[in-house]
Amino acid sequence: MQEPAGKDGGDPDLARDHLANERTFLAWMRTAAGVMVLGLAVAKLVEDGRGRAVAAGIVLVVTGVAGMAYAAVRYRAGAAAIEGRRPSPAGRTAGPLAAGGVLVAAVAAALALLLW
Repeated sequence: MQEPAGKDGGDPDLARDHLANERTFLAWMRTAAGVMVLGLAVAKLVEDGRGRAVAAGIVLVVTGVAGMAYAAVRYRAGAAAIEGRRPSPAGRTAGPLAAGGVLVAAVAAALALLLW
């Protein structure tokens, strides 16, 4: 029979939840960094002569920075919920859906700037 976790042992369920929260945070950060790199590549490699590529790159970089900020806020809220043994904010879908919508809108705006 498993003994209750004390100060020495730690709670394996708690550790698992923290690790899952951290994996999710890192996935958000990786995606945001990818969007930022795409923005830098567009700004540097696309030559249109009128600055549209730079504007498209700025839109993507700003979207990536916002994604990183959202990831940090979501990670902290998740960690606080785990420590306080409260329901996880991960069950709420409004934030991730809004973040996905912002990402799609930013990519569409960047494409519009590049194609027109």
